[in-house]
Amino acid sequence: MFGEDAQTLLTTLNLPAHGELTTAELPSYLERLKTAIEADKSANPVIWPEDLNVEEDENAPVIVRFSQRAAPMVQLMERCISATETISW
Repeated sequence: MFGEDAQTLLTTLNLPAHGELTTAELPSYLERLKTAIEADKSANPVIWPEDLNVEEDENAPVIVRFSQRAAPMVQLMERCISATETISW
């Protein structure tokens, strides 16, 4: 994850720059992250490059949204919950 995206994730979850999430803490942070992702999806619809009309949208910027950047973190949290592991950063 890029620095700015990581900072947005930490800010969204109200986490410090360095730390650890225990297995007991993960479910509540996972729900908080899922809520933030849904809010981002509602506010910022994703336009996939393959959905652009090549002739009309040739110079349209492709923007990767928070909801897309945070998806791997959701998967990591779910795996850590299943495996009873912590997440450190």
